[in-house]
Amino acid sequence: MKNILFLTVLFLTISCNNKTKKVEEAPVKKVEEPAVIKENTALLIVNYELKDMTLEAHSELGSEVVSNFSPGKIDGLIGKTFIGNVDNGVFGGVYYFKNQDDLNNYLNSDLWKGIAAHPNLVNFKTDIYEVASISLVSNGVPTL
Repeated sequence: MKNILFLTVLFLTISCNNKTKKVEEAPVKKVEEPAVIKENTALLIVNYELKDMTLEAHSELGSEVVSNFSPGKIDGLIGKTFIGNVDNGVFGGVYYFKNQDDLNNYLNSDLWKGIAAHPNLVNFKTDIYEVASISLVSNGVPTL
């Protein structure tokens, strides 16, 4: 009985004294904090459908006009993202403007009026948004 008790105590002592290996953590890389979109940034989301136009012709049209949306071509335009849902036949863009005035000026421009009057782009829907201040906290939204 003493031998069993002795062996049990010895086993417990040895097992308690075993040190567990410390798992080394990967070094934390410091990421540069992104600049932040100002709260008054305005977003224009445009949707339209195609009428009597193939996807290939629409793609060619996009290639022809894309340079109109490069930096400096439209006052206050930060950038534009072309969007599309081929399955639903809906296309368009998301435009990022420095402020609401620049967005309004774009909507009154000959460029926009020409796009909206294109005979093969129909059922236009335009929605205007501002960047909500909560986005700065929740997403750390970078400047576009």
